[in-house]
Amino acid sequence: MSKLALMRYPKDRLAALAGASALRAIREGLLWTLPCLLITALFLVLSVIARQLGLPAALVDLLTGVHDKLSGIMPILAGTSIGYMLSFRHRVPHLPTAFLCLSYVRIAEGLMAPYPQAAATLVLFIAIISPLLTVPLMAWLHRRRWTQLAPDGVISENVRDTLNMVVPGLLTAGLVVLALSAALQIPAVAQFNIPLGLASLDSPFTSGALMAGLNSLLWFFGIHGYHALTPLMSVMDQAAMLNSASQSAGYEGMYALNSTLLGAFVFIGGSGATLSLVAAILVFARSEPLRVLALASLPVALLNVNEILLFGLPLILNPRLLVPFILAPVTNVILALGVVQMGWLPSASTALPLTSPVLFNAYVAAGGGLGGVVLQIVLIAIGTSLYAPFVVALERQRQESGTVYFKSLDTTFTRLQEESLLYAHDPVVQTYADRARRNAENTRIRAISQYDFHLEFQPQVSLRSGLCTGCEALLRATGPDGARQAPLEFLRWLAQAGLMREVDLWVARQAVQQCLQWRRHDFALPMTINVTAGTLTSEDYLEKLIKVLAQADGQISVELTEDALVEDTQALHTAFDRLHAIGARVYIDDFGTGYSALSYLHQFEIDAVKIDRSFVVAQDSDRGALVLTGLLRFCEALNLQIVVEGVETDQQLKALESPAEIIVQGWYYSKALPGGSLMDYARRREAAAPT
Repeated sequence: MSKLALMRYPKDRLAALAGASALRAIREGLLWTLPCLLITALFLVLSVIARQLGLPAALVDLLTGVHDKLSGIMPILAGTSIGYMLSFRHRVPHLPTAFLCLSYVRIAEGLMAPYPQAAATLVLFIAIISPLLTVPLMAWLHRRRWTQLAPDGVISENVRDTLNMVVPGLLTAGLVVLALSAALQIPAVAQFNIPLGLASLDSPFTSGALMAGLNSLLWFFGIHGYHALTPLMSVMDQAAMLNSASQSAGYEGMYALNSTLLGAFVFIGGSGATLSLVAAILVFARSEPLRVLALASLPVALLNVNEILLFGLPLILNPRLLVPFILAPVTNVILALGVVQMGWLPSASTALPLTSPVLFNAYVAAGGGLGGVVLQIVLIAIGTSLYAPFVVALERQRQESGTVYFKSLDTTFTRLQEESLLYAHDPVVQTYADRARRNAENTRIRAISQYDFHLEFQPQVSLRSGLCTGCEALLRATGPDGARQAPLEFLRWLAQAGLMREVDLWVARQAVQQCLQWRRHDFALPMTINVTAGTLTSEDYLEKLIKVLAQADGQISVELTEDALVEDTQALHTAFDRLHAIGARVYIDDFGTGYSALSYLHQFEIDAVKIDRSFVVAQDSDRGALVLTGLLRFCEALNLQIVVEGVETDQQLKALESPAEIIVQGWYYSKALPGGSLMDYARRREAAAPT
């Protein structure tokens, strides 16, 4: 492996990890808790100010109580928001799923109430991790017919979605109770504890580095570091009190490592020494959102509180900032202990809470000397230099990617930033009109990325037998407000953005899943999906498509429009041969409306044609009727299967007289239906067909 590859490997792995769908859901979900965090931080600052100003104790207690209550609901907010994000990916009703995740956090809090140490430490971790398990489980259960209390078409969609989540929610809740109850039988979980004694402080550098690094690592995984390390912090508090007693007796402090040193010189700004991160963002970042977030977190960072950064940036489960998040406090503890051990500063002999104000805590920790303030400022500067390259890399990644994530299609759109950079160096096209067009495209693509995509299936009925002999899978979408979106509109924008190959693969995967689901119910029906020429002429995308469709055992065929036939003919020959090899058939869609396909019918192995609705409508005129009849006779002569689209009336149906078998697709028989409804429709037609 080359040196360059070795250098890139960890960075690429981190990038892949950071982009993982589960971590994306966690990060975006936690970001939604930011307004509550800001309010929580405001009450903390007000309580500290009230205490410092000597205001009535009742007011101080009120402000502190509000802060504590708001902090207490953070696990609930985290679990709810992450569950909501995951509901898009797993295609389950969004709000019912979010509220069920909320209830599971409350279940965890109730079960862990007899174990306060474990509860304080692990509830947030459970709230963050549990949706990753419960939402996929609920999605799997939701797709089982025996869990659905309300069938399609009986009641409104919102009521149906809510009722159909009842059984999956109850079963998942039962499993949550069983899993947590079993875990609490394990002493290491129920009595979550990290034992440590004063003897461990005889090796202050090792113990200090271990505590600083472990605290950051725990917070990275969403485990409350302070509560998890409570036994260790108790030892640190004892060390500070013993130092105070020693000083009162006229002796120097015995323990260089103590809670006051940690608050003043290690966890500057909170776990991970994140006041340095704030400084790095304000100095090196140019991104307005990052700078606003840093400024918003600054007041509470001066009290060594950093929940705004933990959840807002976020730092939790963000591998891009993990290294400095651990390295900065470890560096601080080693340097601070070195200064104390060399006698440049005395061992701290005054016990201070970790939330003591920055600079003030350093002054007190140094026994009232300015040396402590200088050391704290130096450590902040060193920490800033550690965070700086990671902040720059994080900002560069955000700027260069320009990525829009399609939560439902599980793909991204990255061309916007590349295109804007290209135009920035082209003075000819740098006009207001082009800028407006790019802005409109950017806005539209970001709006489409929030759509919830799914498939519906329009039946195809044989005129000869009256049976449902197949269906076409149609891409549908609903907006965040639940409104159905026009397919022609969003498909046009997706095509313009160069995303149709990803869309083709997503549709193929969903179609295969539907076929497999039908198979589990002893039902099978041939299906066609629309595929663009770009997918068939790309070796990589064709390979992916073939692997997906092969799972359907020939039940899924492809449709492509006439204009696709003018693409790379050699590549299309290869694609058609590979499709036929797995049992798939090739349909020409909208036959007769695009480029003339007549010259291509002898070049390619075409199995069927779909006559466009415009010919069906035009048969009202004499010339239109002749054209339609001619098309039917032409296809019969070539022994092509015929599918006629857009039939809506008896008159249109009667015009389709032919000795060959005609397949009709249109509202005359049915609109597009969900997968379960189509199965019922096909079975009803089979039962009604003459024997």
